[in-house]
Amino acid sequence: MRVISGIYWDKGRRSINQDSLLLQQTMTPRGRVMLAVVSDGIGGLEEGEKASGCIVEKLMENYYDHIISLVARGKGRKDLKRNFLRCFWEINQALKVYGGERDIKLGATVSLMFVWKRNYGIVHLGDSRIYLYQKGRIKALTRDHSCGGGGLTRCLGSFPFQRPDIQFGRLGKRTGVLLCTDGFYRRLEPAQLNVLLPKEMEREEQIEKRLRGLAAAALRKGETDNMSAVYLGFL
Repeated sequence: MRVISGIYWDKGRRSINQDSLLLQQTMTPRGRVMLAVVSDGIGGLEEGEKASGCIVEKLMENYYDHIISLVARGKGRKDLKRNFLRCFWEINQALKVYGGERDIKLGATVSLMFVWKRNYGIVHLGDSRIYLYQKGRIKALTRDHSCGGGGLTRCLGSFPFQRPDIQFGRLGKRTGVLLCTDGFYRRLEPAQLNVLLPKEMEREEQIEKRLRGLAAAALRKGETDNMSAVYLGFL
């Protein structure tokens, strides 16, 4: 399986970028292992960039300290799910302690995809999204944790722990995956995202060019938020 990837990360029209992202790839005796994450600091709270940065840092540590080993030892979905739940709980506790010491509230969304061989796992809290491109169609793999007014109903942060959505699946041939924060997708029509269909791209330069084009289209439509995206193409 050949994999191509691209990222986009920009503060948009904000003075500071409160988004964080992560893309890691490792070869093991049991094949390729990948981790992709986008996290969006909650703008209405304090230090959103600290929250998203902490989440990404802790997830990367967990990937190298535990996930790669679990895959190398042939562990399956049950063990991976247990690991991610423990990791998310520990991150939430760390943010509660950080916020408590400073008498502030902070938090961030997180949408994560973990890939080994042609298997994938998703862990999700908030209103960032993960889209799957397969068989010429685009499908949202996550559901937004938000209320009618746009406020979040779930996140990681200095609050009681909220259990993330976790699901597993298989990647078919010529499949693409887009992880993105709400600033990236919010102003775009669903049809505009079709430019990322796997049949349209063979090189990483094409991915990054099209991610930049989508971000520019969102800005033209009035988007002001930070914009982050990670794209993976499985060919």
